Parts: sequence; structure tokens; C-alpha cells
Amino acid sequence: MTSRGERYNVGSCIGNRLGASLMAVVAFVALLGCGTPVMRFGRHPDVSRLETALQPKVSTRSDVLSVLGEPRNTGGAMLPNHDAPRDMWVYYYEEGSQVDGRRIFLFVFIFEDSYDGYMWFSSLPTKGGAP
Repeated sequence: MTSRGERYNVGSCIGNRLGASLMAVVAFVALLGCGTPVMRFGRHPDVSRLETALQPKVSTRSDVLSVLGEPRNTGGAMLPNHDAPRDMWVYYYEEGSQVDGRRIFLFVFIFEDSYDGYMWFSSLPTKGGAP
């Protein structure tokens, strides 16, 4: 025969397990509702406008600014196909979560005052043929 105190301890143990299980289910459901937050950094450049709105050796720095806006950073470049150093404007955009991150790098080259071409890399999904 068990004493009254032993029955209370068994019931208390079951109550603790039930409470812990209930809390785990509530936490899981709450996390499902929240989803994984997406963080964004920078401004997504419209690379397709480079082909339609700008012409190498014809468009100016001002034209590039009006099409793409202010660059995230500036620098210089001397690639194998360049006969002299170029000014380089850098555009950068990133989006991601704790699970996945995607980004785009766009490098715009300017020689003297003329737009001289671009190079870009992207791991973002495409939208209508352009990132």
C-alpha cells in the first residue's frame, strides 16, 4: 500500500511532464507562426537598365547616377582588357535569413567621364531574366 505522500509525488511528476510538453508544443506553434525573418542590406540595382539606358563611351557619370543612383562604394580597377586604370563604382545588395543568404555585386567602370562597362555577380533568384 502506498502512502498519501507517494501518490502526490507521482501526480506532481505527471503534472510537470504534461506542463513541459504543453509548453514545448506552444513554443513550437509560436515559432511556426513567426517564420524566419528575412534581412536586407543595400539597394537592389536594376542590372537590366545597364543594357537599355546606358551606352559605353557615350553615357557619362551623371547618366550612371541617374540610372543606378549613388554607389555603395567607389574605388579603382585595372583589368587585363583595360589600357589604363578605371574608376569603379560598387553597388551591393544582400538578403537572407539565418538559413540562407543571397547577394548581388555590381561593378561599374568609368574612364575619364564616360561609362565604360560593368561586371556583376549574383546569387539572387532571377526576375524576368534579370536579377
